[in-house]
This record gives sequence, C-alpha cells and structure tokens, in this order.
Amino acid sequence: MTAAARVQRSFRRGFATYDDSALVQKAIARGLIRRLLRHAADARLTRVFETGYGTGQLTRLMLQRLPIETLHLNDLAAPPLPFAPQADYRPGDIETLALPPDLDLVISASMIQWIADPQGLIKRLCEAVRPGGWLALSGFGPDHFPELQTLGSQAAAPSLLSAAAMANLLPSGWTLQESGSRTRSLCFATPREVLRHLRDTGVNGRASRPWTRRDLDAFCHEYNARFGQSGRVPLTYQPAWLIARKA
Repeated sequence: MTAAARVQRSFRRGFATYDDSALVQKAIARGLIRRLLRHAADARLTRVFETGYGTGQLTRLMLQRLPIETLHLNDLAAPPLPFAPQADYRPGDIETLALPPDLDLVISASMIQWIADPQGLIKRLCEAVRPGGWLALSGFGPDHFPELQTLGSQAAAPSLLSAAAMANLLPSGWTLQESGSRTRSLCFATPREVLRHLRDTGVNGRASRPWTRRDLDAFCHEYNARFGQSGRVPLTYQPAWLIARKA
C-alpha cells in the first residue's frame, strides 16, 4: 500500500472520532477565517473552493461568515457533508483534480502538509483564482510534533512548511497580506493517550508497519523518560498560515 493510500485509509477510520479529538484543528479553522476577514471583510467572496474539507470544521464556519453563492468542496477521503447538500463536491487527489475557474477564494486548513509537491499545488490553486481574489492556507511547520521527531518517528507528513516557506511558494502577481505560526501543546495522561489521539485524528497514516508490543512498550518508556512532567506528557503542534491576494 502506498503512503497516500495509507493516509486516505487512516483519515477515513478517524472520521467518527475526529471532531471530538481535533481541538487544535478547530482552533486553526477559526483563526484562518478570522484572519481572512481581517483583510477581506469587504471582499466579494461568493465563489469559493475548499480543499481538504474533512468533517467540515472550516466549511461550517465559512457558511456562517461568508456570502457564499457557489461552494466547491474537495477531499481525498471524506463523504459529502450533511449540512452542505448543495455544494459542488469534487472528490479526488487535489494535485491532479480539475479546478473550477474564476474563484473569489481558495481556502484550505490543516491539509497542505500531506501534499508531496506543495509548490505545484499552490501554483495550481492560485491559477484558479480571479484577479483580486484570495488565498487562505494553513498547514504545519517543521517543528510540528517535536516529541515524535525526537523519538525518530518516520510517520510525519511529507511537507511541513514554515509560514515563510509557504509564502515563498506564492507565484508572481500575489501580495502576502499576513503569515505566521505558533506552537500549541496538548497534554495527555500517558503516551498511549498520545497515540490514541493521533489515531482519532487520522494523522498516523504514514506509519509503514504495525507495532509489536515491544515497540509500544519501548515508545511509552522513552516518551515518559524524555517528556513526562508531573504525571503528564505533551504533544506539540506548530500551525502555520498565510493570507494572500491576487493582483
């Protein structure tokens, strides 16, 4: 099974538990909409394309806050959203998907880190935006999940980009309005709870093989030894984002 197929399977398995577990992703979606409206409060955002809609955390916020008339939705694995039955669903691999033209806004939260060629994708997304239109994008930076990186995990997403690195991928003719990043740690009772959180949010899909009991025990021991404090262990996220406008 390819890495992409494993990621797809992992997210499908996590749909039922995602919304209850993806606390950081919810905050990222809220922040992305807030930042977009800070710069584009008076913009005509009626034709919108979202890629990586998942369980619809960002989609729901857009429908509440933006004057959308035509909403195009793309995801590799997600089913249609019950609260957005009129959307134009375009399932499949965003790197090869035919994109609708003349968009007012292309938006995506917590997805681009899974793309093998983020520069190529950003170029394609930007080409689909009309002059004067907007791009709102978030992913995760190179210091995402440092605890797992320290322990030698090979399951990381392939394109962990800093805010500056994402901004540098914008094609000519675009003006960066805002970019930034921050870290946020969640605390868990045990390393096993960390692993359960990763499973419930679907982000462990690039793991190449199942663990043995010995693997699990060794991971938990090392995680506690390196990061445990006052009976708790952290997992640290590093979201990064940008808001840009086409000339």
